[in-house]
Amino acid sequence: MSPGESRARVCGWVPSAGQVSLFVSVGWGDTTFYATLDGVAIEQEQPLPADVTCVADYYSRKGFYALNVQAICDADYKFRWMSCKSPGSAHDSTAFTCTALGQALHRADDPLTLSLIQHGHCIASDEAYAASEMLAAPWPGGGKGDRWRDSYNFHLSSLRIHIEQAFGMLVWCWGVFWRSLRVPFAKRPGLVRACFRLHNYCRDHAATGLAPLGDDRVGGNVFFYSNDAVSAVQRGRRRDRERSVLRVRMTRRVEELGILRPGVAPMY
Repeated sequence: MSPGESRARVCGWVPSAGQVSLFVSVGWGDTTFYATLDGVAIEQEQPLPADVTCVADYYSRKGFYALNVQAICDADYKFRWMSCKSPGSAHDSTAFTCTALGQALHRADDPLTLSLIQHGHCIASDEAYAASEMLAAPWPGGGKGDRWRDSYNFHLSSLRIHIEQAFGMLVWCWGVFWRSLRVPFAKRPGLVRACFRLHNYCRDHAATGLAPLGDDRVGGNVFFYSNDAVSAVQRGRRRDRERSVLRVRMTRRVEELGILRPGVAPMY
């Protein structure tokens, strides 16, 4: 079995050469970004007390009732994984940790994590997520004046923009997200997952037109987790004390290449 086939079996997909080139704006050495992770708040009408344990859990910091949806997309703006299992008040890091994938990536001895690290893969995320050997998160405080950490943060942000753009395409395309979800509460996660699938279908056939009727599984290698209960355990964090060899190694690589954020004068 080739390394590519091994990655396909473990991850569910393998990025093409074009996707990798889109995700590499800096020579990161032996590490390759192959996806970006983020969360989006899907607005919904207030759940009924009969449907949920605590209605207040679904009121987000943005000022409306919501579902916290976690998703991962590739360089083609296709969602490769999503989970709709957390209430709107949940922090992105907590919502991701509640998923099976999140738990696997936070265990250094998990076969999936070991395989991804072995093949030099990692996922770009924002400061909401805990830095690890699989999740490349920004340095806190903008790097605290360190120009190389600042450069690392800038280029990482340039990669993370893909997930923000994918969410924008999703919301713009499907009018169901233009207002609060009004369907029965039990059907809302399924409705959200259906829209994510339709988004991928449209991305597959945007340039070639519609696929033959009945063949709606073209390129459908996506993993969607079912909706289930949310853990009440909230994980405390100190971002300034999070250690990540991956982040340190990438920052050193930026320094070795002498690449600064655009607009910053060189040191020499």
